[in-house]
Amino acid sequence: MPPSNIVEGPRVATWHCPSCRESVPRLLPNGSANRVTLPPERTMLPDDDIRAACERVQGLRAPEVCYACDQAFQELLGTLVRPPAEEGDARGEPGLNDTGVVGALVPLAERGTQLLIFNVIAGELRCTEIEYLTDFDPDRLTYPGSRGAIAPRIWELYERHLAELHAGSDSPS
Repeated sequence: MPPSNIVEGPRVATWHCPSCRESVPRLLPNGSANRVTLPPERTMLPDDDIRAACERVQGLRAPEVCYACDQAFQELLGTLVRPPAEEGDARGEPGLNDTGVVGALVPLAERGTQLLIFNVIAGELRCTEIEYLTDFDPDRLTYPGSRGAIAPRIWELYERHLAELHAGSDSPS
């Protein structure tokens, strides 16, 4: 039983986030709505091959996600990824041209968010993996200094994305 000097506050209704598939409050503690509309530039890297791969993903797109998923999208998009079968610590040994990049996150209504991971195969950027966000192993995330040689196309996407992020953070809000 709560102490008698605590007054129960208003209850906040919940909604079901299509990305994480969790029941989340409709409002954040600051009173803002806990729904973020996702423009395409926040869900995929600007590349024609990535855009084409996103268009091939089947399912109704979710137009909004919760604040936590939006923050996760910002952190994951453009991140380098080591191969799924690579054992141990990604920093232990340098890799070859097997490093991929999270090229897109596709939130699907009632199915969760799919990560599209791209690698360079025979000189072409290809979607080599599609994995649900809830199933993705965060130990696969890596950074350039740990990977040795990275395919030039992946490196170009990574550097361009970092430049866009830094340009956005330099502008006054």
